[in-house]
Order: sequence, then C-alpha cells, then structure tokens
Amino acid sequence: MSDDSSKGKRAPSPDRRDFLKWGATGVAASLAACAPPIPPEDGPSPEGPNTPPAADGANGGQSSAAATDQTAPPPPPEVGDLVDPELMRAENWQEPWTWRPDHWPGAPLELNLIRNQNPGPSPSPGNPAPAIFSYNGTSPGPTVRVRNDDVLKIRVRNTLPLNEQQTQVGPSPDPVDMTLDTDLEVCRLAEREVRGGDPDDPRPCNPFFFPEQLLKVIHPEVRPGWSLKGHVNGQHATHVTNLHLHGLHVDPVANPDGTHSDNVLLRILPRADWEARKASGDPELQTLGDHEHVGELEYALRLSFERDDVVMPHPPGTHWYHPHSHGSTHDQVASGLAGFLIVEGDVDEAINLALTGESRPDPETKTGPYDYRERLMLIQRVFVGSVDLDAGQRRNNLRFPPLTAVNGVRPASLMRMRPGAVERWRVLNGSVDGSGTKRFMVLEGQYVQRDNRMWRVVAEGEGDDRRRRLEPVTLEELEQAKLPLYQLSFDGITLVTEEDGEARHTIKDLSRQNAGTRNPFTAPAEEDEDEARARLRAYEACFRDGDSLRRCFVRPNEVYLGNANRTDVFFKAPLDAAGKTFTVFAQEAHVHTDNFQGQLQIEIASGVAAAFRPNFDVVAGYIHVSGEPVEGGDFDVLGLRDQLPPVPPLLQPVKEEELRAPPEEALHTGADAGSARTRVISYSGTGGAVFPSIPVPEEFASAHPELENLVWGVQDGVAVLLPNLTRTMAINPEFDLARNPDPELPRKFMPDDPERARVLVNTAEEWVLYNNSQMLWGHTDRERFPQPGSYRGHFYPYVMSRAEGQRRFWEDSEFMVTSKASDHPFHLHINPMWVMRIEVPDERGELHNVLPEPRWMDTVPIPRNGGRVVIRTRFDDFVGTWVHHCHILLHEDMGMMQVVECTDRAEDANYHPRPEVARADAADEAVSAIYPKPSPEIMFRQSLSFVDPNELGHQVYPGFELEVPRLAEE
Repeated sequence: MSDDSSKGKRAPSPDRRDFLKWGATGVAASLAACAPPIPPEDGPSPEGPNTPPAADGANGGQSSAAATDQTAPPPPPEVGDLVDPELMRAENWQEPWTWRPDHWPGAPLELNLIRNQNPGPSPSPGNPAPAIFSYNGTSPGPTVRVRNDDVLKIRVRNTLPLNEQQTQVGPSPDPVDMTLDTDLEVCRLAEREVRGGDPDDPRPCNPFFFPEQLLKVIHPEVRPGWSLKGHVNGQHATHVTNLHLHGLHVDPVANPDGTHSDNVLLRILPRADWEARKASGDPELQTLGDHEHVGELEYALRLSFERDDVVMPHPPGTHWYHPHSHGSTHDQVASGLAGFLIVEGDVDEAINLALTGESRPDPETKTGPYDYRERLMLIQRVFVGSVDLDAGQRRNNLRFPPLTAVNGVRPASLMRMRPGAVERWRVLNGSVDGSGTKRFMVLEGQYVQRDNRMWRVVAEGEGDDRRRRLEPVTLEELEQAKLPLYQLSFDGITLVTEEDGEARHTIKDLSRQNAGTRNPFTAPAEEDEDEARARLRAYEACFRDGDSLRRCFVRPNEVYLGNANRTDVFFKAPLDAAGKTFTVFAQEAHVHTDNFQGQLQIEIASGVAAAFRPNFDVVAGYIHVSGEPVEGGDFDVLGLRDQLPPVPPLLQPVKEEELRAPPEEALHTGADAGSARTRVISYSGTGGAVFPSIPVPEEFASAHPELENLVWGVQDGVAVLLPNLTRTMAINPEFDLARNPDPELPRKFMPDDPERARVLVNTAEEWVLYNNSQMLWGHTDRERFPQPGSYRGHFYPYVMSRAEGQRRFWEDSEFMVTSKASDHPFHLHINPMWVMRIEVPDERGELHNVLPEPRWMDTVPIPRNGGRVVIRTRFDDFVGTWVHHCHILLHEDMGMMQVVECTDRAEDANYHPRPEVARADAADEAVSAIYPKPSPEIMFRQSLSFVDPNELGHQVYPGFELEVPRLAEE
C-alpha cells in the first residue's frame, strides 16, 4: 500500500468529516446505535449504553483535550453543594470495615460473591448505578489485616446463577468492527430469524439487538457458558470466580489438608452450571474439569515459609485481593470485587513505636503525641462498566458506575488533622483499564473538578458572609501547589537502598526527585495558540529526548501509579497550616497511552471540542488543618529510617552473581558454567476499534472460503482482515532476537501450553520485557487518498517514527494516528521483581531509562512502541505453577497471560544462558547489544498476529504473513 497522492489541503470529504465528528463525540468505532453486548477494548463509552465508544485502541475511551485551560479562562461554574471544610464539625472519611484472623480464631473470612439487586440500591455511596456483583453486598470488600506469621483462612462462596452466555469456539470476528457489507448481511439474517422480517427492508438494522442470533449467523459453532470445562480466551463464564491474593509470596499449590492457596487456575462454578452439565446427558460433562469446584472453596494462605529449616515471616506490606478467573476477571473486578489485604509485621511495629509508643495501636484511631494513624485509599477508576454476559433477558447486564470512587465513596470525603500531625496512607490504584494510571499528590488549597477542568476554591468573607468562588488553574499551577510527601513503600514492599554495598530499608523524600526541573507536559500555550494545539505540542515535547522523558515521568512530590500499583506515603500537616485546606489528588496520567495524542489530533482536525470524554482526575479527599499543634512538635519523618528493621533475605537486591549457573546446574542444563540465566518476553496486540484496514491476499481468501465473515470479509468488493473477537492481545515467551531474529508468533493463554517459562526453584533470573504494541499512522481523508476496502475508523496503516508522523500531521492534519497503543502493566504472581530499568522510546524510537534507581515492584508498565523493562527475580521457596499477565484486565481475559512453571529439576529449566547481563547504570545502547530491540517491522507483525493454542478456540491469526506497509516518498 503506497501513497503517491498530491500534497495540499482542502475541505475534508463527507466520509472524513464523519470520522472526525465521531472521533470528537465518542462515535468513531461503529455505526451501530447502541452498545454491544461485549464491550470494546476497555468497556463502554462515557456517553452511556446508546453511544458506542470512540476508536481508542487498547486503552479505553478517548482522552479529552486537557485537564485545565491554558488559554482564556472559561466562565466559572457554580460552586454547587461543595462542602466548606472550615464549617464542618467532624471529618467524614470512610474506609471498608476490617476483618482480622486473630479476632476470629480458626474461623475463615466469608466472601460471598453475590449478584446485586436489579435495579436495586447502590452497594456503596460511590455507585449511583449499582454494581453487578459484590462481596457480601458491599463494595469494596472488607479490609483484611493479618500478622505476617499467621494463616489467613478465606471461604469464597459463589452464589451466582447459571452461565447462560453463548460462547464462540474457534475463529470469531468482533461484531462491533466487522465490515459494513458484512454487518448488513448478517444483521438482515439475524433480524429475519428473530422477527421473520423482510431481508430487503430498507430500514436501518442494528445487529446488537440480536446478540445470540447474530452469533449463530456469523459463527454457528457456539457453546453455552456452563458447558465450558476449562479456560478459553475472551470474555465468557462471567459467573465463574476464584480468588487472587495480589502481592503475596505464598505457595501456589494446594495445601496438604485440601485447602487452597494462591492458584488462579482454580474455577469456582455456580451450582447451576454443575446441575446443567449433569442434566445435559453429555458424557464429557459428567465430571468436573481440572481445577474446577462447585459452589465454594476453602483457602488457607500460610504467610510464613521455611527456608533452610528456618521459619521466615512474610514481609509486611500493603496488598489486595480480587477475583482472577480467566474470562471474567475484568467484569468482576470492574464491578468492585476487590479489597485491601494488609500484612503487618516488624516495619509497622517500628513505625508505631516511634510515633505512638505502642507497637500495635488501632490503625484507625489517632494515637500518641503526633495524632498518628493510618488511612486506606482504594482509588478505582470505575468508569468502565462491568458486563454480566450471563444475566439473561430479564436483567440489565450493563452497569455504569461513577467515574471514580475512593473506598467506594463519592464525592470526596474530609479528613481533619492538627498542625504537625503525621499520618501513613496506604494507597491502592485498583483501576482495571488503560485509562487508570494516576499521579498521586497532595495540593495546597481546595480544588474541585467542574466542566472537565480543575478549579481552585477561593473563600472570601467571614461567618454568615463567607462566600466561595472558583478560579481555573493551569497544569503548571497544580504542579507548583504540591506539598511534600515521604514514600515508605511501593507495591507493598518497604523501599530498599544500597549504601556501601549493604541493603537497608529507607524512606524517600519525594521533593528531591527531579527537583527544580520543568515538566514538558505543563508548558503553557504560546501567544494566540488555542488549547488543543498547546496541549498537543506539550505532549509531543515529553517524547523529545531522554531528558524530556525523565522530567515528564518522574516529578517531585508525586507517585506514578499504574493499574494495581500501591504505595505507602507519610503526610505531615505543616505546623503553620492552621485554617488551611489541602486536596488529596490523583491526576490522570496521559503519557502511558497514545489516546491523548490521538484525541487532540481529531479535535484540531475537526474543530470540535472533545469535552464529551471527562478527564479521570480523582479528588480523593480533603484535609482541613485546625486546632492547636500536636504535642510532639515538628517530627522528622526521614528520621524514621534509622528505626526500620533489617532487610529480610527475600528483599535483598538481586545481585549479578545470583544469576550465574554453578557447574553442577550447568551439567544438567547444557549451559556453560558461570553463564547468566536470562529470558526475553514480549507483550503485543491492538484493540478492535483501532484495528488497521489490511487487504487479504487473494490467494488466501480463495484457499480459505470457510473463514469468510470469521477472519476476513468483503468491503466494497475488497477482501479485508476482520478484527478478531479476542483482539490480538498475546505474549511471546521466546522473543530473544539474539537467538532468533525472526521470532515465532505470540501466543494467547492456555493453562497447559508447553510454550512457557520453566524456572529452577531457589535460583534467580534476569528477564527483559518488550512491548510491541505499536502506534500506526494513516490518511483519514479517503476522498483525497483512496483506500479500497477501508471502512469506518479503519484505515490503511503506515509504520513510521513518532517524529515523522507528527511532522506530517502538522503539515496536513488529515494525516494522524489511526491505531493507538498503550503501555502494558506486567504483573508477576508469587515473587516480587527487582526492577532495574524502565526504558521509554523517544520520538525517534531511541530508548531511555526513566527509573531513577532500582526498586521492588510486582506490577511494572512496559512502555509501548518497543519500550523495554529489565527485571531480576528470585524463584524462591515454592515449586508449582503461577502466571504473569497484563493488568489491563480485559487484555488478560483476551489472552494476554501465560503460565510460569517452577521446577526442582535443573534439566527442565529453559532459560537462555548469556555471558553478560544488563546493569542499572548502563547506557541504553549497551543493553540493546545484549538484548536486541525489535525493528518497527517486527513490532508490526507481532502486534497484529497470534496463535491461540486452546483446543476449543484454536486458531492461527491471520493465517498469512503480513506485509509491512510503507508510505511512498513524496
């Protein structure tokens, strides 16, 4: 596909005007009049159930132009019912109720998974439209606080009804993104089947009115959800569940007494599923599948573990629990099925003693001379609705919770502190989709969200004459308003630093990270420059070079939190702050996807403001400081570092010598003695809404007529590739380009897939993670640049650098990003990761490390467009299987997950031996010399192809080698 069209600008054709209009109003992905039964990549549109989402890639709804006005200030909105914190008598901060095992000796925590009333009341103040599911009727679930040498017992009971959904088997197209010709044909057939209607009826036809009939027309091989005995890829079996203890280092296999530990392959079926199987008469369904259980399951998490005949307590930290049954994970967690899991231990006791004089005070009560207490903040961007695919015809199966809830509560709650008071906040980003990444901070002053902007509350007058008004603020003003924060931990692990070769726990003064630097993203508008252009230029400036990237990703007095990340921070109310109000703020990050750039381009090209899509900034709460200063005076938070206990063996930094295979191991593996254990893994894929328009080779279409309307369809007489129902989300466990410069296709999840990482227990490995999800560019004016076979928001794609694409856009705005990518948050179960490097590509594709120093994490974003992450991890203590996956949970449901097998037989390990490994302080070129990075051509093929090895869903997609499109030189 080449382009030899002339340059120049003219009015866009009606086709392009429609695309731009839809892109700017949330309707670029489909001509349908209502949302599909299966949501697009990250859920339904903000417009509601009757507005399909915009073309948004792997990352959910389009980003709006800006959080703040950088040009002329808009007229201020009404203050409304905003509470004046100075006039409130008591704080109204709320947290989930707490359950402790030592308060209920021998008894388990009962987690009953229920389907809420329909329409019914809200399960929490944060959900004016009720969530579909909950634990025991509340959302979030109870907070679990457990000692680090205890046994945590949990009984999960599945009270949900039958899985009714019809599930496709084998190759299946995304009905939202089939071609127009195919849509019309299958819709007429489905409508005729349901209504007996005239197939030549000229009235508009919407396929989403007939989801089950549509499935039978486009894919006659479907099975009811209750009949599926194992995991398949795609959203299915919404009423099957299990439990994952996110962040715990515990045995993943069953316990000797028959209870279970952290095994996400378990499937707890509704009792109705088992009854339906028995009544079916099918011999294959008369027995349960591997890992299947009916109705309920007993979990027993043994937090302490033995090492060299020594009992080791679990390191203390802030973790969480949520369901993890493949196919239903997104919908269940998006519905609020999650809760805090706090492991208490020596770090907590040291801090408590220093601040209160007690080792175990009530964490929710202000204690001691500094009014010390803990607060929990579960920030969940729950804008993306959950879908009960098995609800049946009499129930509403699509729910729209509020944009964001904190501890299930909206609007923002109030905290009261005295001057000098010190608090520890345990913050969890429980968001599930690609728009959930946050920058956590505290702002001086009171701020609110109105009209898709941030405003400062200005109070005037006293007593009965007190009045308040709102002033707009810029991003730069928000940056300058941040107050000091002190970070204790990340992902539930107390920070570790090395001093003179010795590891010790530490506390980080966040005011010092990139202090005195300017964030390119907050640059103000130039004279006479409108807001959209200013924001787009600022966004592009972030990717200019390594310095810009580091200044954009790492800012003073804030913590960058992706999906599933946690942080513990200390906040100290200033001694001179009496009478002042502060805002706890989680600002939506934009640099982790291409959505923001794509939306701004549409707005500039169309001239239509993109106010339809709200920013997902979160005002998590307010702090009002009043009263006399605390008795303890001015506490030095950093002085707590000297009180912290030693770093346990599990959390010592992973040294290079630990990666080296000793001679005895090398004899069994065939590696050279002393070589390092390494492997390279890639994540890749794109969403259906932004899938590029790719003509299918005539020979392939002729050879595979059985795949018409399943893998390929006809548009305007041209055979084109159809977006797959499960998207192209997949993982390549053998992406080592030094060993194989022409890698095999990535693979979707299968529990017993032989293509998996096999690691040796009680050893360490270095893993390099690449993200092949790739932004693509293209012409959007089909009148000037004909694209036979393209349709709706699907355009011919071109592979080029960000810099080249941006140059072309500013020359002629019809040329823009047409396929957008997202960073994939990589989560490894059971063992934490010592993250060495997070390398983001600049506008030319060169990689730059933005991680200031190595740290422990259990979920790390892999930057898109060929970004790279280097981790080291120990596979200590436990033999068995667990998984790694993307924590954009719909990506996981679609197949972006793979099994890790830990063995005690050296001959079974399949790591790649290397003489050299990466260093945290190495130049990026030096790391690329050891672990070659992919070319744009390799990323293109990897991101649009996959193998699904499942027996039921087996397919090789697309089935032919993709030709990498190039834009002809002009």
